[in-house]
Amino acid sequence: MAYQLDGDITLPATLHKTARWQLAAAQRDFAELSEEEAVHALRKHCKKMRALLRLVRRDIGDLYAEENAHYRELANSLSGSRDAVSIRDALLTLASAEEFPDIMAFLESRVAHGADPQAMEQAAEQLRQGAARVDGWPLESLDWPCACKGYRRGYRRARKAMKRALKNETAAEFHEYRKRVKDHWYHTRLLEKKYPRALRGRRKPLKELAQALGDWRDLTLLCELLRQNETVLGAELAPLLKRAKRQHEALRETTERLGRDLFVEKSFTLKADSR
Repeated sequence: MAYQLDGDITLPATLHKTARWQLAAAQRDFAELSEEEAVHALRKHCKKMRALLRLVRRDIGDLYAEENAHYRELANSLSGSRDAVSIRDALLTLASAEEFPDIMAFLESRVAHGADPQAMEQAAEQLRQGAARVDGWPLESLDWPCACKGYRRGYRRARKAMKRALKNETAAEFHEYRKRVKDHWYHTRLLEKKYPRALRGRRKPLKELAQALGDWRDLTLLCELLRQNETVLGAELAPLLKRAKRQHEALRETTERLGRDLFVEKSFTLKADSR
């Protein structure tokens, strides 16, 4: 099942259905994939669950606060091991492992030390608890205009985050920008079947922007980590940082170009949005 709401049924029914499928897929991935792949998949499922809830957050009150906290904490419980993998993979976008063997060995050791069997067991239990609650979510009062309002809010948040990031040029602002773009991309995926004309052609560039912002963040974390350990990394460090700087500048140009195209207007109204 695609990460997409079914526009032919009521909003409460399709929200329940999509949430159930996401959690079933998360449990299946957690059981069948390698630990490294399972952590990555679980964190993606958590982000999708949070975006699903955020689409209607103003209309579900305490339910949003409770469930959002649950999936945020679940994802964060495995963030250390995932960040180690992302930083290692950022190096592999710049060069082969053989070109910088000492740095690669250093990063691989961090991946190995990030494994935590107890955290994995706790995450599996949290998944089961979350799945058991979905059918009881009180969503009866929701209708499709609620989702339209949520889409507009997500668009505005992403646009404001873009403006702050481009103005202030800080890692924290770009990280926030990435999160808001990812939410907006997920919301577009959720609603494109219901509003195909309004959202046509939007999903692909949003995915590209989210990916570029993620690569920018991972590259930033890689460079920060290497500089903190420059005394043990030797002669490999300077040429790698030089290459990373060029890639960093290219990613910065890509994110600005895509962002300005996607967030031209101050607001975004879906057709059939009657509220």
